[in-house]
Amino acid sequence: MYNKKAIFFDRDGVVNKLVARDGGLYSPRVLKDFVFYDDIKPCIDYLIEKNFLIFIISNQPDISRGKMTIKELEKIDLVINEKLRIDEIYYSFESEFTINGTKKPSPKMLFQAKEKWKIDFSKSFFIGDSIADRDCAKNANLSFILVSRSHNKELNYPVKINTLNDLKDIIDNNI
Repeated sequence: MYNKKAIFFDRDGVVNKLVARDGGLYSPRVLKDFVFYDDIKPCIDYLIEKNFLIFIISNQPDISRGKMTIKELEKIDLVINEKLRIDEIYYSFESEFTINGTKKPSPKMLFQAKEKWKIDFSKSFFIGDSIADRDCAKNANLSFILVSRSHNKELNYPVKINTLNDLKDIIDNNI
């Protein structure tokens, strides 16, 4: 029954570049600040050829904090769906992590996708750039791959890639 394989991508810092604001790097709040990484489209195209479902799993607390509008998020989603072939995007708008909530590191969004799409987690991967992403994958018993970007070079994980182009080697060795 659960026989489909999937790749779950964090959005900000993996699919798109972070925005410098208030002395740190953050999620873009407006479409004009949303810039894809160059390696995301070829990576997703390759994964689709290998019959993976493609999902984005993202915390977007700026919605509940009133710092971003749903309308602006919908504009960003439209651009994502025009450029990339994404099966579904899952967002948590929660400002704080709670045990029964959806905000990563909660695995709730992953489990929602698993049930809806009949995904076999043993054939699937979560690609992220943060500790919250790593812990989300761990909480779902899903293999995690850390993508190293300029903003997270100090993070380490047993499976770490320097570009999404390197994901091809991991996938080819696991299918």
